[in-house]
Amino acid sequence: MIYTRTPINTALAVTLADVKAHLRVTHSDENDLITRMIWTAVLEFEDLCGIALLSQTITATSAIDPGTDLELPIGPVATGATITVEALAEDGTTAPITAYWLEAGRYAVVHLTDTPDHRVRITYPASLAANAAALPADIQMAIADQVARLYDQRGGVFDRGPALSAHSARVIA
Repeated sequence: MIYTRTPINTALAVTLADVKAHLRVTHSDENDLITRMIWTAVLEFEDLCGIALLSQTITATSAIDPGTDLELPIGPVATGATITVEALAEDGTTAPITAYWLEAGRYAVVHLTDTPDHRVRITYPASLAANAAALPADIQMAIADQVARLYDQRGGVFDRGPALSAHSARVIA
């Protein structure tokens, strides 16, 4: 499936203050830089894990002849989530599909009761936590640690190590 993400909650997944404390940065001259690094680390974490840390709307489009069990690419999806399932014709027109059921969870699946004749587009909400404070501590630390790696290696002059910090790699795994 191909997909797009649209953030609903645009707050940082880890606060600037927490990351600056982790970096031992006390000045505010680089706040914008560090904020961009937080966003970069969060996007990298989400992409590598196939997860939505904070609330997002995901729009996923299947291949042609997708079958009846469509594994959603980003999770988790809450039980009872409102989703939209549509048949997507070659000319771009859509028609609602109502004969389906959602298997919610980290690895959510939409089960269609009939095999569609076209590609299928599914729009759904995904989120691990409602806000940054509710994210697991290991994920918050992995993001802060990845920002530290980005901060220490800015400019790429001394970049000889792996792309991920060791802690981030362990949490992602």
